[in-house]
Amino acid sequence: MAEREDADLYNRVFYAWTQDQAARLRALGRDNRFDVAHVANEIEDLGRSQLNTVASHLEKLLMHLIKLAWSPATAPRAHWRQEVLEHQSEAQRTFSEAMRRNIDLDRIWRKAIQRARMALIDRGEPALPIPAKPPFELDTLLDDAFDADAAEACVRASLRHDAGSS
Repeated sequence: MAEREDADLYNRVFYAWTQDQAARLRALGRDNRFDVAHVANEIEDLGRSQLNTVASHLEKLLMHLIKLAWSPATAPRAHWRQEVLEHQSEAQRTFSEAMRRNIDLDRIWRKAIQRARMALIDRGEPALPIPAKPPFELDTLLDDAFDADAAEACVRASLRHDAGSS
């Protein structure tokens, strides 16, 4: 039964499986012929890499939403919108529930604002306010029914609110 549970965990939640297997390998540390420490670290790194991939897609998704919401330019809109949809899809595909407590959406938001701000400055765009908090929860970004237009409107309202209070 435990073997089936391990296989199920591997298939459903790779990140959680990597963390579990690394801990189990470390518990086997008595057999000095097996390089437990390095193998456990490598497995843990696989999970961290997947977590970083999700965070990166979320950051890019938010960055493009911010640019869509703030920039008056019309030419790049189609590209930015496509990027939003692509990164939302990839974040959703690679996310597993075990990652939730390790995803710092506030930090990802701050990085996305910083990157969008620099990209907009480089384009000669109007100054971008720096909202402290993302205007939605992680579940909104990962939802099967994610609505890019509604997300853009939400970001726009947040940016306008912060621009008005600055």
